[in-house]
Formats: sequence, structure tokens, C-alpha cells
Amino acid sequence: MSAIDLAILGMVIEKPQSAYDLQKDVEYHHYPRWTKISVPSVYRKVIQLHQEGYLKCDIVKGDRFADKAVYSITEKGQAYFDQLMESYVSQQISFLFDFNVVITNLNKIDKEQALDLVSKLRESILASSQKNEQYAKEYADIPLVGRTIFHQQRLLYRSLLQWLDNFERQFREG
Repeated sequence: MSAIDLAILGMVIEKPQSAYDLQKDVEYHHYPRWTKISVPSVYRKVIQLHQEGYLKCDIVKGDRFADKAVYSITEKGQAYFDQLMESYVSQQISFLFDFNVVITNLNKIDKEQALDLVSKLRESILASSQKNEQYAKEYADIPLVGRTIFHQQRLLYRSLLQWLDNFERQFREG
């Protein structure tokens, strides 16, 4: 059970697609920016979901190119999709940030060095926030769900920066 399964099944429910089209859909919706999915993993996952009976494959005659495999969801795949949706909303939400391991170890180094790292972390979060804003402007025409993700990320970056300010203040005092 994984987020990539959920993403691919959701895209195929929307419309049957080839693995190549799914890869382009992943890029278009910027999935790698907000979930653990990589473009190369799409092909492997599509094949796996097909082998497990969640997707069926129809060979479609190509216009100028070779025939291509177009995947669509099976009844078993729809049931798995529903199960994944229910599972993800039923579990405790976990935000895994790479900087968590840095934060937990700041008390193990010199205070000035730790504060320097906190400053660099702030710069990194600000840069990510600015990149998110740039993407949001560039892709203002994407569907509502994509715009919602950009908005969610905007709020998350603001919250992270506020938390980091409080953390730094307490770290300086402590």
C-alpha cells in the first residue's frame, strides 16, 4: 500500500492512459513536489499494478507510431483505490521532513553552529516557499486540485517559518 499506487490509480480512474501518459501527468501535476513519487517509478508501478490485477491493459493502434499499451482500472483496482483512500484518511497524518533529524540533533553541537544551521534551514524553507509561489503563478491554469496543493504548501511554509522562529527563540534562551 503506497501513495504512488493511489496516485496512479486515481489518474487512471480519471481516464485510461499509457504509462508514458501517466508519467507526463505526474510531471504536469508536480507530484514529486508533494509526495514520494518519481517519474521513473511510474513505469515500474504501472506494470506491478497490472500484474496484481488492479489495472487492465488494452493495446491501441498508434497513428504514426507503434502500438501502445493503455491502462484502465479493474473492479479489483477500484476496490483497492477505495481501500487506499479510506486507509490514508483513517490513519494519523505524518509529516516527514528531512530537517527533523537536524532539529533533533541541534543540542549535540555548539550553540553558535546550531544557530547557523537554523539560519540556513530558514533560508532553505524561504527558497522552497518562493519556488512554490513561482510554480503557483506559472501553473495558475491547472485544475483546482493542483491549485489547492500549491495553497496548502504556501500555508505549510508559513507555518514552518513561524515554528522555526519560535524554536530559534527558545533555543537561544535555553
